[in-house]
Amino acid sequence: MQTEDLILEAKQFFEANKSLVGKASKAGAKSIIVDFTSLVDFNPDFAEMLLQKPEDMLRILDLALNETGLIKDAQVRLINLPEMQHIRIRDIRSRHLGNFIYIEGLVRQASDVRPQVISARFECPACGSTISVLQTEKQFREPTRCSCGRKGKFKLVSKEFVDAQRLVIEESPEILEGGEQPRRINVFLKGDLVEPKMERRTTPGSRVQIIGIVKEEPITLKGGGKMTRFDLSMEANNIIPLEETYEEFDITEEDEKKIKEFAKQKDVYEKLRDMIAPTIFGYEEIKEALALQLFGGIRKRKRDKTFSRGDIHILLVGDPGTGKSVLLQFIAKNAPKARYVAGKAATSAGLTATVVKDEFLKGWSLEAGALVLANLGILCIDELEKMDPQDRAAAHEALEQQQVTISKATIQATLRAETTVLAAANPKLGRFYPREPVPDQINIPPTLINRFDLIFPLRDIPQKGLDEAIAAHV
Repeated sequence: MQTEDLILEAKQFFEANKSLVGKASKAGAKSIIVDFTSLVDFNPDFAEMLLQKPEDMLRILDLALNETGLIKDAQVRLINLPEMQHIRIRDIRSRHLGNFIYIEGLVRQASDVRPQVISARFECPACGSTISVLQTEKQFREPTRCSCGRKGKFKLVSKEFVDAQRLVIEESPEILEGGEQPRRINVFLKGDLVEPKMERRTTPGSRVQIIGIVKEEPITLKGGGKMTRFDLSMEANNIIPLEETYEEFDITEEDEKKIKEFAKQKDVYEKLRDMIAPTIFGYEEIKEALALQLFGGIRKRKRDKTFSRGDIHILLVGDPGTGKSVLLQFIAKNAPKARYVAGKAATSAGLTATVVKDEFLKGWSLEAGALVLANLGILCIDELEKMDPQDRAAAHEALEQQQVTISKATIQATLRAETTVLAAANPKLGRFYPREPVPDQINIPPTLINRFDLIFPLRDIPQKGLDEAIAAHV
């Protein structure tokens, strides 16, 4: 099909969906949401071309939309792409360049919103004609020659700007297997995707679906040259928030039947308890607490509009070799949304949030830490006592108020951190001494200890019968 035919086809689609366009126009929107399935129903060939040549076809859709006269200066945003267009971040390769895909993940980092030049107009000093240059590259482009034959410098008359923002999207922990580390990708947003009303979708820690086109990003050397190797990024067409609750899990009728049958059993609590770290002998009370922690409590809204958290925070303090780390790693690997950090490597920035320099848009970016990324999930912190005291103090607000407030550089933000915390620590002198009270041997400040609902001391006391039972269990 010729371009004119495609534009006509797109116009007919919008004419057939006047109510959709009219509603967006009445609301003063700068974009309209088009369900991909409605395009398939209208013209399957047109929809297929959109997947094959997304950049060209999106321009045609935008042009046709604005030529209808029903709305001005608006763009088309797509939803409900076919499942085959869903690509995991770790699976994106060079063969996907130019493809229209969608990814899902957590917003790890969000930059400031900055103006970006998309077009510039120049005037020729010799003939007075105007030259328009589209700014598609990272570096500002100027004309080198006029149609009259003149070469050299040209006078800049005007520039057309669009607001832009960079996100770093990271794979969600629940899709990872074994020891896989989450992969990341840069995503660039423009236009109404960076409007203030969209802020909830781009706040670090939010789980989102990004629909867009895979692009290559040149890597610049220190001397100003470009490497032969490129980074992969995405130019977003749409960003859709995804709920982060257990409701998103698909439960079949058969699953529901099995769950209800299991719940009717008299020893259901004992069975749930015994499923926690089965390789660890004993610790029935601790395992029961961990099972209850995974279920959690109810977040309650008080009359003064404040909230009391429903999450249960647990601290395990014990001698070396008592299985603390094994319990944490079991929870981190088996809970639907969980993260694991070690005290030595954890900083306040890594736990809560920080502001970092953005090399792409030359501004500042807000980067979420583990407590924010595990929002509505569980965070396992090992060797809590080895964290720097200032880094530990940064977690106070998140553990009780369940939010992280940050005010650095040009960024002021409050991030959700409705996160359950399971932490482990060693006694002050490395192991417990029987002649001293247990609380005096925990080297954690009272302000932090008070935020834990349950604290379990794990003591390695030599007992022949118990040691033989542990050996037999192993």
